[in-house]
Amino acid sequence: MKRRWIIAGTAAWALVVGGFAYYSSRNDPPTSRDQTTIADGLPVVDEALARVAAALDPATSVTALGGYTRTDNSCRVTSAREGTRFERVLLVYVKKDAESAALERVHDALPPAYEPHLVSGPKTNLLTADAGHFVTLRGAVVQPGQLRFTADTGCRVQDAPVEEATPQSQTANRAPVQAVLDTLKQTASQWRTHRLTCPSGGTLWTVEAVTTGDGAAARTTVPAPAVILDEPKAFAFRAGEAGVALRADGDELHITSTAGC
Repeated sequence: MKRRWIIAGTAAWALVVGGFAYYSSRNDPPTSRDQTTIADGLPVVDEALARVAAALDPATSVTALGGYTRTDNSCRVTSAREGTRFERVLLVYVKKDAESAALERVHDALPPAYEPHLVSGPKTNLLTADAGHFVTLRGAVVQPGQLRFTADTGCRVQDAPVEEATPQSQTANRAPVQAVLDTLKQTASQWRTHRLTCPSGGTLWTVEAVTTGDGAAARTTVPAPAVILDEPKAFAFRAGEAGVALRADGDELHITSTAGC
């Protein structure tokens, strides 16, 4: 009889322990990145870049949002598990000599939970922050008047395809980019659309066209007060609520228009 009670008690205790383990796996936050997936990290990536965009002064800056880019096709989540890695980039154009001020503005606007850290000096301008859920946010000056903010998932298991949300209409928000193409007398070989949900609940849109040429003809048509940056390989200006940028990349010319946040 006593032995039967011991067996029953042991079985009951095993059920209790198993129940706690199941509840913990379902409800407790992960304690390491290897307990998460790429799909878990992407919303945090988007939120981090949306906070950057919302922190900037739209009158004195132009942004251009990119898509999700795989940066590591094969990495080790653990010694026994293979993973991959994605990042997303927000390019920011400001007036020359205003780069440090833009980084400081973003630093001051990020939530304290991000624990943002800014190193600013004659040779180094770098912002780093922990966006949570093992996502790293970095911002740096890459060229005069040009900043690059990157949100990185780190190495994780990918359990679903990585896809971007697209607008209902593939021709939505193209007007500022099409106006530049018309000025250049060029057609686009590619169209891309990227978006984020802003912290305020609105939406940030970037529409991008890829064509050829140097974009010089477009520079002469923009009123000087609207120009944010005029460099050999980058030209950015305000067109009403939209920020428009022309960026040369080899033989390609990338024309973007971004509005929102």
